[in-house]
Amino acid sequence: MKKAAALCVIILLFTLCKKDFIVEDIEDKTITVNAPVNNLVTTNNKITFWWEALDGAEKYNIQIVKPSFASITEIISDTNIVGTKYSLTLQPGTYQWRIRATNAGGSTAYQTFNLKVDTTSNLSSLSVSTIDPPANWLTGNKRVSFSWNSLNAADSYQIILLNSTNGTIKDTTTALTTYTYTFPSQGSYSWKVRALNDFSISQYNAALSFTIDQTSPSAPILTLPSHGSIVTPTNSLFWNRIGAPDAKYDSIYVATDSAFTNIISYTKAYTQSITINMLSSSPPATGSFYWWKLRSVDSVGNRSVFSNQLKFKLNP
Repeated sequence: MKKAAALCVIILLFTLCKKDFIVEDIEDKTITVNAPVNNLVTTNNKITFWWEALDGAEKYNIQIVKPSFASITEIISDTNIVGTKYSLTLQPGTYQWRIRATNAGGSTAYQTFNLKVDTTSNLSSLSVSTIDPPANWLTGNKRVSFSWNSLNAADSYQIILLNSTNGTIKDTTTALTTYTYTFPSQGSYSWKVRALNDFSISQYNAALSFTIDQTSPSAPILTLPSHGSIVTPTNSLFWNRIGAPDAKYDSIYVATDSAFTNIISYTKAYTQSITINMLSSSPPATGSFYWWKLRSVDSVGNRSVFSNQLKFKLNP
C-alpha cells in the first residue's frame, strides 16, 4: 500500500513538471502592428513602434537598419522588448524595420516595414512667398485675384482675407496657387496665406494691406478763358482740381456744339492747363465757336462727372 501511494506521488509530480515545460508554438503566428504603418513618410523624427501583444510571446525582437536589410549601411537598433512599444529618435533618411515574437520554443517570422523620415517636408519654419497683390496696393475693382509661389512640400494653401479691423471675411483652402474673390464693398483689406501638408503647417506671411477705391473724384472746374472769350491757338485753357487732389489726369473734350454730338478733340492732360494748339486735334477753323469740358480720372480709373462747359471763339 505504501509503495502504491509513493508511486502516485511520483506520477503527479512528473505530470506537474511536464506542464511547466510545455511552450506554446507561435511559429505560424503574425504580429498585429499598429504603428508606424508600412511606407510611412513622416517629418516627425521621434518614432514610436507599437504592436499588439501576441499570445504565447515572451518578448519581441525589433531591428532597425538604414536604408534596407538588403543593403545595410547602418544598424540603428537590434533589441528585445518585453512590452509592446518602443520609441527612439531617428535622423532624416530611409529605413527598414522588422519585428518578430519569441518564446522558449521558437519565434515567428520577421515582418518587415519601410519608413522614411523626411524633414524637408516640414513646413513649420517656412513661409509662402506672395506675388499679387503687393503691400499697399490700390485698385478700383472689387474682384481681386491673389497669387503666390508654391512650396515644394505643400499639398494645399490656406488664404485668409481680413477687413480693416482684422476681422476675417474669408478663410478658405485651395490646392492652387491662385485665388479670386469679389469683395462686398470698397474699403481697406489685407490678406495672408500659409502652406499645409499632412505633417505640418507653414508660417503665415506678414499680412499685406490693399485698398479698393471706387469713389469718383470731384468734377474739375473750368476757369479760363471765360465763357464766350475770343482766343488764339497759342492761348491756354485753364481749370482746377480743388475737389479732386487724387486725380491722375484730366480728359479734355472739345466739340462744335454744346451737346457735344460732334467731338473734334479728346486729349489727356496731366497738368491743369493746356495750350489750344497742343490739343490732340486743333480746332480746324478760325472765326468759329467751340465748346470744351473735361472730367478727372484717378489712379485706379475712377472718373468724375463732367465739369461745367464753356465756349470760346478761335481767331488766328
